[in-house]
Amino acid sequence: MPFIIGTSIPEDKVLVQSVSHIYGIGLSQSKILCKKAGFGSDSRGSNVTFVKGKNLENLAEDTPLPLGADLRRFKNDKIRRLCALSTYRGLRHKKGLPVRGQRTHTNAKKRLILKFHAN
Repeated sequence: MPFIIGTSIPEDKVLVQSVSHIYGIGLSQSKILCKKAGFGSDSRGSNVTFVKGKNLENLAEDTPLPLGADLRRFKNDKIRRLCALSTYRGLRHKKGLPVRGQRTHTNAKKRLILKFHAN
């Protein structure tokens, strides 16, 4: 089972879908990466050799955007900064309420449930 940017690639799944499991890479970006690395649209994780896996990982790391743990860290730092500045969005994050103006009277059940189960 190959690892690319800290994410395991299952051997039985289609490679394009497996690469899209990497945090920060969507389906269209994974199609582009697999095509550049020389994999077909029906390639599976079992077709990835060590050399081809390294080539795919190098192509993914050459993208200008952060991926994987770097992207998670960047997003969490942004949220922590908003909370530290006590902005409106930061307070909504702290309280576990919807951040982007959604209503809370009838919707936002998932966000509210996560708030109460986190404590």
